[in-house]
Amino acid sequence: MASILNTGISALNAFQRQLNTTGHNIANVNTEGYSRQRVEFSTLEAQPGGDGFLGAGVQVAAIRRSYDDYLSGQVRAYSASQEEYAIYHERASQVDNVVADAASGLDRMMQEFFASIEDVSADPTSIPARNVMLNRSQVLTDRFRSLDGWMEDLRGQLNRDLDTFVSEVNGLGQALSQVNQQIQQISAGQANPPNDLLDKRDQLIDELSTYVKVTTVPQDNGALNVFIGNGQALVVGEVANRLSVINNPMAADQKEVAVSLVGGGTAVVTDQITGGKVGGLLRFRDEVLNPAQNSLGLVAVGLADSFNREHRTGLDLDGQLGGDYFALGEPELLADPANTGTVTASFDSIADLTNHEYQLSYDGSTWSLTDLTTGGSVTMTGAGTATNPFIADGVALVVGAPPAAGDTYLLRPARSGAGSIDTLINDTRDIAAADPIRTATADTNTGTGAIGPGALTSVSGSTLPATPITLTYDAVAKVFNLSTGGSVPYDPATDSGKSLIVTIAGLGDFTFEMTGTPNNGDQFSLLSNAGGTGDNRNALHLSKLQKRSLLFGNTATLSDAYGFMVADVATSTQQASANAEVQGELLSQSQAARSAVSGVNLDEEAADLVRFQQAYAAAAQVISTANTLFDTLLGAVRN
Repeated sequence: MASILNTGISALNAFQRQLNTTGHNIANVNTEGYSRQRVEFSTLEAQPGGDGFLGAGVQVAAIRRSYDDYLSGQVRAYSASQEEYAIYHERASQVDNVVADAASGLDRMMQEFFASIEDVSADPTSIPARNVMLNRSQVLTDRFRSLDGWMEDLRGQLNRDLDTFVSEVNGLGQALSQVNQQIQQISAGQANPPNDLLDKRDQLIDELSTYVKVTTVPQDNGALNVFIGNGQALVVGEVANRLSVINNPMAADQKEVAVSLVGGGTAVVTDQITGGKVGGLLRFRDEVLNPAQNSLGLVAVGLADSFNREHRTGLDLDGQLGGDYFALGEPELLADPANTGTVTASFDSIADLTNHEYQLSYDGSTWSLTDLTTGGSVTMTGAGTATNPFIADGVALVVGAPPAAGDTYLLRPARSGAGSIDTLINDTRDIAAADPIRTATADTNTGTGAIGPGALTSVSGSTLPATPITLTYDAVAKVFNLSTGGSVPYDPATDSGKSLIVTIAGLGDFTFEMTGTPNNGDQFSLLSNAGGTGDNRNALHLSKLQKRSLLFGNTATLSDAYGFMVADVATSTQQASANAEVQGELLSQSQAARSAVSGVNLDEEAADLVRFQQAYAAAAQVISTANTLFDTLLGAVRN
């Protein structure tokens, strides 16, 4: 009787545990992160008898989760990717909408500015036309600064979001370390896993994967080591490492992610952070925001530098040489606070400028320049002195105070261009539409030689010639002899239509074309154009800057360069949108696959409830039968 009774009791207890577990599953059908639990049975050890071994009943071997580690890893990987592309697309769309907008973008304003210059060239003495040109230039520079300021605001928001997201990562890391500790304590000496705590830990890891890419490594004691990005340890057993957002030592606007070190201090781990919202923000900054702001600055530098150079060679309504039309800052060169020496930067050739960023380093004997955008080394010419500066990618670098090994600088040549550009001229009479030198042909010439209007192409002073500079042709020597001394070679057979240059003392180089064949003694003159208010030659030169290839090795106009930036932003935005959609679909599929394994199905649980109720009732019937047999036996003994 005892054997039957014990067998029934073991079954009753086992099926009660099963009913409790089924009820637990049903109760948590809507609990996020809950994994369906199942009871694993095993037979009790059989007892030897005269006729062999007799079964002793059933026991609960374990209650385990329905869980697939591979599927959970897939969910986390796709979650990290989807969140990364989603926030990347969200921020890139903001930039795309602003820079590509016809009403708020720069291209239309540049077109209107150059159109106003053409109006001045059509009527150089018109004050209203000059006033429109001045107003259009102010609107254009205001727009440059406004766009740059908007990008700085976007950068500020990015930095604040980075702070928030890293704080969330720290909170999740701390929670994971605590759950690890609880799991270790409960699991010590226990064969059965703490399922609900395991679910809680997995849910925390799932949430963590929305902020950053996550990988996990289990330990023998039940704890789980958690690594983020490309292998940075966040949680090791019961210890959670703390992340922080710090300023880049050379650029306060460039926040870095760092990890606290055991002995104090921090180590920058920005390059190791990938995936999730944090990785998406960092990628957006590096792939869209920085290049866009640098490209915007490059257009501003190209406009200001080329326009200033041309404007300085012109003459205003008061007979004075033109000055700089636009204000423009120098290349941004940011020093590490630990540096010993000093270096200054200036623009050398706008045609060679890029929208990249660089690191300038000194190792104790040699200076090196690294392109941070491509990762490649950049060749520098020169010696770094004031008379022979280092030249690289359109920038001149001069070493000042002696450096020490380890001195480092961040070079961003075009970054501040859009933020620093401004219109310097505020008087319409100061617009230098005329050329300071005019040409003339002697009435006594007998040859077919003809001199073009020419233009001042470089400025070394501001003194206009007080008397005409006469060029007298020597047909034998095939040169023009200058009244100021010196000569200019001219062979009609080979030089007709080519540019000739005369250096005017106290002013600069004057370039002109000579055509035809002058006879011996024919004369031409270069004269001051101080009274030539109706001259429009320099205004024409200024207006032609719109169509001139000034940037990227003289292959792109200002509008082309801006268009390249707009196209790059649009491409990045579209790719991020497509990737976010694909990763979102993969995430949904992986979540469905995991749910099929771990999720609670009410229909199945209801069926199990009926099945185990019947089993429980049958076990109770076994006990009842044992009781009946026992009563029968007692009755037989009494009789």
